[in-house]
Amino acid sequence: MLDYILELLQNVSGPLIVQLFLIYCIAFLIGYVIKLRQKLTLSIESGGGGGGDGASLPNKDQVLNLIKTRRSVMPKDLCGEVLSDEDLSYLLEAANWAPTHHKTEPWRYVAISGGKNMLDYLEFLEDWYSVNRENLTSDDMTKFDKKYQTLKSLLPANASHLLVICMKRKALPDKLLPEWEEICATACSVQNIHLAVTALPGWGGFWSSHTWCKHARDSKQFKEYLGLEEEDRVFGAFILGKVAPGRKFKSTRGPWQDKVIMRTNNE
Repeated sequence: MLDYILELLQNVSGPLIVQLFLIYCIAFLIGYVIKLRQKLTLSIESGGGGGGDGASLPNKDQVLNLIKTRRSVMPKDLCGEVLSDEDLSYLLEAANWAPTHHKTEPWRYVAISGGKNMLDYLEFLEDWYSVNRENLTSDDMTKFDKKYQTLKSLLPANASHLLVICMKRKALPDKLLPEWEEICATACSVQNIHLAVTALPGWGGFWSSHTWCKHARDSKQFKEYLGLEEEDRVFGAFILGKVAPGRKFKSTRGPWQDKVIMRTNNE
């Protein structure tokens, strides 16, 4: 390569400064080509042909193991340790990379931590049921009261954060997509959190859909309490915390072949 440059310069006439400038330009181009080839090689070796930026990506076994390792961890199995701000930001960054049609990004979260704030959250729900008791059935009230008492004793003591799961019905002023698409995008965002938390050793979480307080969950007053608009939706909360020592969790799934109809034969 050096011999080629010298031969090229021998054919160039003019002041020394012109020759030095040409040497600089040629060296820059050679360096750029070398770096470009290195990036291309890394992308090919890491399987970056799927649209990534060339960064090292996990292989098939690693991805499948991540998905299979995800577990729902209930509040009773948490120990009360508080997640760092850095790790919380990591989880919310993962949540923010959910698929989104037309890039509406409809997912919204209200992050609640600390015993006092969690009690405030629960007491708002209790107050709502107390005010609206006459419009509810005895079964509704019994279900709420039982769950409320349990969570009042568990969440402030055991959980690190409640990430209240919300959805902006019209996240962009010029786009109103079908609601089911925005619900799916929000659910994918929650799944991202659930997968990402597996990278934090000893931490776990659980998506509570809040069916035990569904009447308050869907109310105008609750949306106002969370800072939402009336047309927005609330889908419960992701309860996050450190798993208590000694807890073990198992899960199973039936064969995927029982849930899929294959129409792939082109004959």
